[in-house]
Amino acid sequence: MYVRLSGKVCGAVAAVVALLGVAACGSDTADDASGAGAAPAAVETRIQPYIDASITSAALDEMASTTGVADAVLAFALASGDSCTPAWGGTRPLTDPALVDAAKGLTARGGRITVATGGASGPYLENACTDADALAGAYRAALDAVGSNRLDVDIEADVPADTVVSALKQLQDERATSVSLTLPVESAGLTPNALSLVRAADGAGVTADVNAMIMNFHADGAWATAMTDATGAVLGQLRQLRPDEPAAQTAARTGVTFMLGRTDLGAVTTLDDAAAVTRDARARGLGSVGFWSVGRDNGGCPDASAAAYDCSGIAQSRFAFTEIVRDNLVDTAPPEDSAR
Repeated sequence: MYVRLSGKVCGAVAAVVALLGVAACGSDTADDASGAGAAPAAVETRIQPYIDASITSAALDEMASTTGVADAVLAFALASGDSCTPAWGGTRPLTDPALVDAAKGLTARGGRITVATGGASGPYLENACTDADALAGAYRAALDAVGSNRLDVDIEADVPADTVVSALKQLQDERATSVSLTLPVESAGLTPNALSLVRAADGAGVTADVNAMIMNFHADGAWATAMTDATGAVLGQLRQLRPDEPAAQTAARTGVTFMLGRTDLGAVTTLDDAAAVTRDARARGLGSVGFWSVGRDNGGCPDASAAAYDCSGIAQSRFAFTEIVRDNLVDTAPPEDSAR
């Protein structure tokens, strides 16, 4: 159930929201893609920064202490070798003390920890685990390692969809796990395989949010416009797929994730682009805005010619993307009686 907050209340709590870095009051407007011009009943758009858990842990503490953002998506739990044994990046133990302690630190701040599997490359658990029971067990182990019950399944390769969906259903039936499907996008919306996976999950009774990767696709014109247009296309697809669901609920169950700075296909997401994407997501009533990744959120390689794993490729201050997304998810308007 969602409760709409007035502009006056939102302004009054903005400072608290900024400190927590996890939620924002909703916009008073919505475009056609999110409800035919009608504002959602309420919106809680959260910032969902991805952490490359295979290479860093200190960034969790630094991000939280510098920006106040305490939510994080730990990516990626992969298969260790060819086995159905999860490890961060396929190599770092799930129980690595530094990472586990940092995750607990965010939880103590009130943050939400999400565990992500899959990703752009690497040995997928979804392929290494030969049946749904084994895959559900691998998911369970990764979640338990950091005390989470939030699972993000990032599918960018061929997987046995029936096995994945069955494992997710089993997990949700056992422990009411929150599930999101992070899926690739083209300018026209979710790819055909991605849309098929959503359809399969819905058909099996899995309650899954959809996180659209508005990155690494070819587009003409301004990159910010391409990303926001793709967002609208995804919402249109999901509304057709879920016709009985209220438009505002469909939007709330949808998120977007962009790639900060230089992307793999050459487009460059600037800070202004990130702000535009975030404002658009908030106006549409989306549930989350994420980005890949906190470890890249620095200006350590300005003017780089290719995407790097540890810097954005543009000139910026440390955590500039984290802060601009956070700031654009907060209603900064003063209370209505502030001028009296």
